[in-house]
Amino acid sequence: MSKTGIKRTSQFVLRLTALMLVLLLLVSCGSGIPSGEGKPADSGKPNETTQPNETTQTNDQKDPEPNVPGQGSANTAAESFGAYVEAKTEVLATLSDALANNPGTELDTMSLLGVMMVDMALLPATSFGLGKEVATATLGILGAADVEYSEKGNEYSIKYKGNEGEKYEVTGEFDPKVNALKTAAIIDGKETLVSEYRQTSFGYVSQVYTINDDGKASVYHLAISGKNGMVGISEATSAPAGLSGNEAIDFPKESKEWYAIDGDQFTGVTSDGRELSFKYTPSDD
Repeated sequence: MSKTGIKRTSQFVLRLTALMLVLLLLVSCGSGIPSGEGKPADSGKPNETTQPNETTQTNDQKDPEPNVPGQGSANTAAESFGAYVEAKTEVLATLSDALANNPGTELDTMSLLGVMMVDMALLPATSFGLGKEVATATLGILGAADVEYSEKGNEYSIKYKGNEGEKYEVTGEFDPKVNALKTAAIIDGKETLVSEYRQTSFGYVSQVYTINDDGKASVYHLAISGKNGMVGISEATSAPAGLSGNEAIDFPKESKEWYAIDGDQFTGVTSDGRELSFKYTPSDD
């Protein structure tokens, strides 16, 4: 693949993921949810039989609290997931743009494709906490069939069938107190991906464990602080221990391969051990 082709491929993957996420979030936000699903739809004025605690919950949903780490910064797991992916996508787009436009590092952009694409497998998480009707409408865009949605407290499961009859399941466990979500993707009964993120004082830390079709596994570690961030890439033989929330902002540097952006300064170590350090100038694309 040519250098121009690599650049276009990475940009396409990022834009596709971002587009699908935005589209699914719009569907989720725009769908009314039957009261039987346990999630009130926005029906205007509350009726006279509404209990005080129900009214308070509805008002909280319309007027969310400020995004303060560790204080339940999202009303639902779906909103939390959307905010995290948006932050992650912005940092990955910058890292990819930097590598693709710096002479001699164009091919290294390919290393980021894996971590760019994992959120595609987790798109059902955009319906966590929003009920079966929203999950069905959302996944219908992807051509999914036989959607099953279950929710117990802050634990979620969405099952569905793909176009060729494959059985998919995406599970999630949300901790609103620290704004953390752990998700897993399962295909035909086999776990293929485990993703986890936590909000921190500086932004987010996250990690993704993914198993390829050939049985090889990789781990991606990320730290995100506004437009700045870092991603580490390593081979793995087993799933890593869960995040503690106390990880340092540079913890992805523990990986053999890593890339970081801090303002206009790009640094990193490539898969073949080359050390990178250059000034990043955004492309015109």
